[in-house]
Amino acid sequence: MKIALVALSVKGAMGQYLEALTQPLSELVEIHLFVPQHYDGKHGKATVHFFQTGLNKREAFFRLMNPYLGWRLWTQIEKVKPDLVHLVNGDPYPWTLFGVHWAKFKKLPILMTIHDPEPHPGSFIDAAMAFTRKYTMRQVSGVHIHSKCFSETVIQQGVASEQIVIIPHGSLAQRFTFYRQKEVAREPIALFFGRLEAYKGLDNLVEAGLLLKGEQRVIIAGPGQLPDSLLQTIKANPEVFELHNRYLQEAEVALLFQRASVCVLPYHQATQSSLPLLSAAFGTPVVATAVGGFVEDVPSVNGLLVPPANPQALAQGIQEAVGRISYYPKEYDFDVIAKKFVDVYGKICSNVLK
Repeated sequence: MKIALVALSVKGAMGQYLEALTQPLSELVEIHLFVPQHYDGKHGKATVHFFQTGLNKREAFFRLMNPYLGWRLWTQIEKVKPDLVHLVNGDPYPWTLFGVHWAKFKKLPILMTIHDPEPHPGSFIDAAMAFTRKYTMRQVSGVHIHSKCFSETVIQQGVASEQIVIIPHGSLAQRFTFYRQKEVAREPIALFFGRLEAYKGLDNLVEAGLLLKGEQRVIIAGPGQLPDSLLQTIKANPEVFELHNRYLQEAEVALLFQRASVCVLPYHQATQSSLPLLSAAFGTPVVATAVGGFVEDVPSVNGLLVPPANPQALAQGIQEAVGRISYYPKEYDFDVIAKKFVDVYGKICSNVLK
């Protein structure tokens, strides 16, 4: 089979996911990878085709709104004569709106990966994209989601149940465990790692940290912006909180997971996340709120679930998770995930998914 793997966004975790998937896939089928010109990830045996989206958000926005540039990309894809197009991300973008019509006209099947079946609360852009996503999902041959719990959400958006493909997110742990150091002692630390967003429940984490009174210090690490009220509370309690408000290199992340006795995911809402697997790979137990994909992902690593929006339960969960034995499920490694995708590609090309 010849597969066109298409990603309209390759920044941050999207780029990491694409790199982890492309390499093992390229060992199994012929992969033509279509990515923005700034993508520098490893690609295995795949043939890479670059296109331009812009070097900043403003430029990228206007280019992705241009139907002519979208047409140029899809004609470039057509030239390699793929058996199937796997749209890894970019499902709500205008270029995709054009592409699904083009693919239908050409009778070319498309598998579309939906990373966030539900828009994150508080984001106007996510809400607007969710509106266009409903249309594009109805035009493709198959819709891939990471968690079974979102099947009904996708069905309600107009996708037939037989078109839904469920393949887990896959583990990005190897890019971090490579930097594992010897003889790093565990400390009484609850670690929050990731981009700082309102939907991730940092308000509850700060309140839970205050309840712990420094017996379990809280490290918050990642880029993004905190509300002034939370930032002031964190700065006023240095014995409780440690803040690394910036992008962290893989080696820094590895050291934090080795030092931490608990990884905490206090989200108000969640779709999918690679963090439970990353934490388990370092042997760090996970405590998370029982929302979204965490309901499936956290038990798979022997983590602990607590009720959302409940700082007291979160604080108690952090204490209970200390010393819990983590389990790293090998079936989430991308060499296994890639084989599942190849099986799905074959079924779609054989019209098993209709």
